[in-house]
Amino acid sequence: MKIKMLYKIILCVMTVFMMAFIFRMSAMEADESSQLSTSVGYTIGGILVEGFEEMPADTQEEYVEEIEHPLRKLAHFTEFMVLGFLLLLDVFVFTKLNGVKRSVVALVLGLAYAASDELHQLLVSGRSCELRDVLIDVGGVVSGCVIASLVILIVRYARNRPAKDKE
Repeated sequence: MKIKMLYKIILCVMTVFMMAFIFRMSAMEADESSQLSTSVGYTIGGILVEGFEEMPADTQEEYVEEIEHPLRKLAHFTEFMVLGFLLLLDVFVFTKLNGVKRSVVALVLGLAYAASDELHQLLVSGRSCELRDVLIDVGGVVSGCVIASLVILIVRYARNRPAKDKE
């Protein structure tokens, strides 16, 4: 098997895995999702807040409650940033589209997945469909596409620079 084909297969598997991960996170019922966020909040408190473990339990709980909402939104953004990065690379390696068209296709795919993810949450107990979350997700997709575009430009530059620059 050619190495390029292997790279394409790995990229596809990573993209499908990321979509499945997002789907799984969205399939969590509200209580399970909240427990996960709380657990992550306590971990972050332990890492970032000096003396967090020695604080009274109610003070720790207040901190975790304070960061839970932004943490959940950051998780949405990050999941879709990774997906946007992978989608742009998929479009890059599987099509002959130029930069702008390639980006538009990746963005449309990311937007479609973000919208379907929010609609999926309507079917999950205690979850809701929020336009704000779709916008956060799309912001993540845009960021991922920008990062992937920069990586592509850097790799192209490194491959195409004159031999004397490579020394």
